[in-house]
Amino acid sequence: MRKLAALWLVVLSMAPITYAAQGSFSFGRQTGRAAFIYGDNLVTNVIPETDDDRFTALKVENDIQRRVAGLTAVAVTPSGNLFESKMESRDVAIFESALKNLEAIGRLATTGGTAPTLAARTATGAQLGNFSIPIPEIVQGTDQRVQVTNTVASPFWHIGRIAVGCTGTLISPKHVLTAGHCVSNGAGTWYSSLNFTVAQNGNYQPWGTKSWSRAITTSAWHNNADRNYDYAMIVLSAPPHGGNSGWGVYSGGTHTITGYPGDKPFGTMWTASGAVSTSGSYRLCYQIDTAGGQSGSGIADGGGVYVRGIHTTGSSTQNCGTRLTSTVYNTLQSWISTYPN
Repeated sequence: MRKLAALWLVVLSMAPITYAAQGSFSFGRQTGRAAFIYGDNLVTNVIPETDDDRFTALKVENDIQRRVAGLTAVAVTPSGNLFESKMESRDVAIFESALKNLEAIGRLATTGGTAPTLAARTATGAQLGNFSIPIPEIVQGTDQRVQVTNTVASPFWHIGRIAVGCTGTLISPKHVLTAGHCVSNGAGTWYSSLNFTVAQNGNYQPWGTKSWSRAITTSAWHNNADRNYDYAMIVLSAPPHGGNSGWGVYSGGTHTITGYPGDKPFGTMWTASGAVSTSGSYRLCYQIDTAGGQSGSGIADGGGVYVRGIHTTGSSTQNCGTRLTSTVYNTLQSWISTYPN
């Protein structure tokens, strides 16, 4: 593992961060089978944005254990096969130091987006199902959200609905970025309904629905519900349309959040914009209006073109999400490289 960390340093110092950690994650097959929670539209409540007191009792020296869990990845297949890529504590500081040095000299990574192929002019039905739970609106004052009526236009054509009741964004032709709590309940159990419908607009599904082949999140979220590491990736069985959104490290400014709120007509896409600021090293907070069902939505700048964070939580005073730091960016790139299919 020391050699691996040294390799990361060499690669990071010689080239742009894009795909810097390519091949650096090695997922080993785990014994046993995954536990699943079955059903659509199960994650339509927003997680409350509260003070993170889960780890306040930990001693300072144990913070490294939290960061190790944040850099350890767990993955599952629809058949229940489990995989883990374990980070060792002695390598965490080396990896994080290398990334901070690059940030200090302005090497903030961004991956460009690509346009999709032409949408099919057919519509398929969508069923809400029988499951329903109260959906709290996390709207700051007057609701500023606007419905997206042309979901096959930029930048909306890369955003889609996840069957479990969340939103996700294509950051490669077949990799969907979303919240960790959209794939796992944070207590060691996975959700099974992770199929993805890009650019859905009510019953209209211009590129249809794609099944999932793998879900990946951090051990910190999956086992401990650590909101600092609440992010995930869904690998699809096939690309919906061949395109993907731009995405990269957060650097400030006005951002847009677009997704599928549960308080609006089923399957409709809504968007709102506003100022975003950092909240510690891992989080972003804002008063952009959201509601349950928008968990996993990208926090995007450039008019919604470049995803810089992932919406995860809400309250009556502020909404927040996971910040795309250089560490998160390189982790996601490693997941894409490890599981391209």
